[in-house]
Amino acid sequence: MDDSFDTFVTGGSGFIGRWLLAELTRRGRRVVALVRRAGEREKELRAFVDAHGGDARLLRCVDGDLTRDGLGLDIALEGVRDVYHLGAAFEFGMDPVRARAVNVEGTLRVARWAASRPQLRRLVHLGGYRATRMPAWLCEAQIPLSSHDRARLYREHGAYEASKLESQLEVRALAAREGIPLTIVSPSTVIGDSRTGETIQVTGLGEMIGRMVAGELPALAGSARTNVPVVAVDHVAAMLATAPERDETIGRELCVLDARTPPLPELVRRIGDHLGVAAPTRVLAPALLRALPRSLTGVDPETLTFLSEDDYDTRSAEEHARAVGIEMPDLDTTLRRWATYLTSTRFGACAPSGAATIRDVAGSRTFVVGRPETAQTLFLHGLPWDAESWRDVADLTPGSSARVDLPGLGRSSPARVDDVAWLDALLADRARPIVLVGHSLGAGLALRFAARRPQRVSRLVLVSPAFLQRRAPAMLRCAALTSRALRGMSLERAQRRFLGAGDVHPAVESAHAHLRRPGVASRIARALAGASTLEARAELRRLLEAIAVPVTIVHGDQDPLEVRPACEIVTVAGAGHVLHVTHPEAVSAQLRDDEFASTPLHLT
Repeated sequence: MDDSFDTFVTGGSGFIGRWLLAELTRRGRRVVALVRRAGEREKELRAFVDAHGGDARLLRCVDGDLTRDGLGLDIALEGVRDVYHLGAAFEFGMDPVRARAVNVEGTLRVARWAASRPQLRRLVHLGGYRATRMPAWLCEAQIPLSSHDRARLYREHGAYEASKLESQLEVRALAAREGIPLTIVSPSTVIGDSRTGETIQVTGLGEMIGRMVAGELPALAGSARTNVPVVAVDHVAAMLATAPERDETIGRELCVLDARTPPLPELVRRIGDHLGVAAPTRVLAPALLRALPRSLTGVDPETLTFLSEDDYDTRSAEEHARAVGIEMPDLDTTLRRWATYLTSTRFGACAPSGAATIRDVAGSRTFVVGRPETAQTLFLHGLPWDAESWRDVADLTPGSSARVDLPGLGRSSPARVDDVAWLDALLADRARPIVLVGHSLGAGLALRFAARRPQRVSRLVLVSPAFLQRRAPAMLRCAALTSRALRGMSLERAQRRFLGAGDVHPAVESAHAHLRRPGVASRIARALAGASTLEARAELRRLLEAIAVPVTIVHGDQDPLEVRPACEIVTVAGAGHVLHVTHPEAVSAQLRDDEFASTPLHLT
């Protein structure tokens, strides 16, 4: 490796680190990133950098270790001018010895390595915003800390935060002694990218939102004035990348946060409103939570040290941002995009659901993948599924498509109108008819909508339409029993019940996860019972006989039709009721010849 690399980054595979690598290479910097198992991780990191506006041709990854002298490097890197230290052990409940080895001693090793660079311009250390409000006794303590002071620090703050505070004190002292040009950038709680909401970190506030969505957050810790400021990861990356460009930041600490962040209860309420879930109204004092068993509260006592009513001095960061032309992104937009991304990935449990949004549709905060207003095809799921069940079919089908979670199911909150009126509102801005593809219960919804608004639909594809098949067993027609069974169903049993033996399918994982959301299981049970009545089945059969829209029915030979209507019927060999999940190619094949309707809508 030659000496043309001018920038060195530790922690490049972490949350903030990834965005920093993209930002630095976007600015033309030639970057070496120290990571463990570089050979395994470089390909993935380079792909991330290219996908996020950077230039992976300017990035190299090398093996190293913060706990080893010389960082375990076997290359000189004499041309490095800027050193960014982001590497740290981030975990609550850590052993203090491990926390100090990585976060304190590792920081000092990086600083000494940086000081030995003949062309060093800047050492940029990633701190934490809580360090800008250190206790008075700690600010006055002698550095290095005495064993008494260190024990007190780790007892009061826990190993993670204590090690970060100690490392910040130690690196300042070392820089002052040895004349190292140091800038500390201390972000607050870092949330997703302001443009996309993307994140790879759920710890802390993200976990809290996940518990709220699942109905497992009865109260908040803190007070009505608790301040947990947030900041977007791309803004932090830009502040880090530009810190060495100005001599004025030498010896300064930039506290990077969005001062517009409301107090924690209001912050959580805004996110809850966006997601269509109720935010907790009760607030419990941290002292009370510390006194109660963790098994009862579900709260790690170490996380409570981050809760305070403090304000933070952001003047240095704001001055720098103005000088280099960086604007703070809009807070509410960033929060909404981040919350949507978290929901789309089930809080880090799966890959994101494409271009997902959460929008208001007839009173429902509706989870949408794609753009129903322009898509050629709209997929409607059945029970107990969600939009994820259509992912494979959508990926295999040419042309634009959209898929949604129906009102009150999956990630969508209930609507204030019936499902047909909700679908009418969802498609209200379309200029052309759409292909509606519905599974089971969703097939009935697609049919009812086409009967009410035939001019809005170019074609119906009904996959396993339950109203043409054997009626649900008597037990499933009892909403109370079904609701109880769904809530108590294990993931493994759900796989066996819905798809049969085998590894758990991602669509089953998604459907099962949403059964934890308040009211979802009971709404599924009521919808199933209502769709199974003789009257509902007869009505849908009459609508199908009279419909003027072209119809294709797709079903599996293991899930036969009781009635064979006068329309195109495709039978898939070896398939059961959920063939769009088990046989996505066969379903997609029925959609590949569709031409996007060229006739504009003429609505009356």
